Amino acid sequence: MGIHRRTAAKMLAGFGLSVTAMPAFAQAKTVEVSMGRAKMVFLPAAVTIKVGETVNWTNPAVVLHSVTFDPAKATKPGNVVLPAGVAPFDSGEMAQDATFSHTFTAKGTYKYICTMHEAMGMVGTVTVT
Repeated sequence: MGIHRRTAAKMLAGFGLSVTAMPAFAQAKTVEVSMGRAKMVFLPAAVTIKVGETVNWTNPAVVLHSVTFDPAKATKPGNVVLPAGVAPFDSGEMAQDATFSHTFTAKGTYKYICTMHEAMGMVGTVTVT
């Protein structure tokens, strides 16, 4: 024999307690980006995430790579772009199997580079909605 929710809520109210619905919080996701082994590219080169989500970059290659969101370190001015008010950030040199993660807290389009391979076209984009 079960008790209907409405009846249970009335019984709890009689004791001065209340039942409220708890909002369901979606778990923030992590998007994986790899650095190319044979070609100097980010895979995938473009990702779209929501505010509060994380991108995790992994370098499986034997060559050094970086994940650089600092316009001052780009050789081509348009290759690194940040939304207004966002401070530059950088992974530094990443050896084989190194990882770097960043949680994005502001909406906008973020363009980034590998400082060692920018001239070879190693650029990527994170769009945060």
